[in-house]
Amino acid sequence: MHKKPSSRQVFTSVLVRVAVLSAVGLGAWMFTGCSTAPTSAAVQFSPAAVAAQSPRAEVVAPFEAVHLAKQFVAENPGTSYLVGSGRSMLPLYPDHTVIVTRTVALADLKAGMTAVYVGDEGRPVAHVLVQRTSDGWIAQGVGNATCDATRVTSDNLVGVVVKAYQPSSSPLVALVNEAAAGSAVASLP
Repeated sequence: MHKKPSSRQVFTSVLVRVAVLSAVGLGAWMFTGCSTAPTSAAVQFSPAAVAAQSPRAEVVAPFEAVHLAKQFVAENPGTSYLVGSGRSMLPLYPDHTVIVTRTVALADLKAGMTAVYVGDEGRPVAHVLVQRTSDGWIAQGVGNATCDATRVTSDNLVGVVVKAYQPSSSPLVALVNEAAAGSAVASLP
């Protein structure tokens, strides 16, 4: 017979999950979608090029995104994953989207690809490549009005997005809802 957990057990369980999600959130903070020093003008980029070169996010259950990304990385050498934070890539990649990157050579980059590079503040930035220049690629967030000041070069390129998983709702909201429903243990990645 299954015994209903006590209020203290539920409270402790929720606190543990909030701590875990806070750690995930801190990790997501480290990956921001926007460079802090944009240039004064935007560069036109083709939505068709973005659609052809940057994968759409697969919508999955709130706690499945990280799990699926880990599984993809385990099965595909040369890939890694990050949790996105911010609005600069809307509508392509909403906040909390987990993106999988593949290491590529600078010569293999194409306009429309979403590249991850290390920005001026030392944090990864995931933006669309819009134009090649003599000093590197110009990148811009899909939802941004201006391009990034930092150029994407072989020195700061992390990789390009090859897969993306978008949680169907915020993992924090899902956790709170699960706890409110009386679950003693919420699902975590």
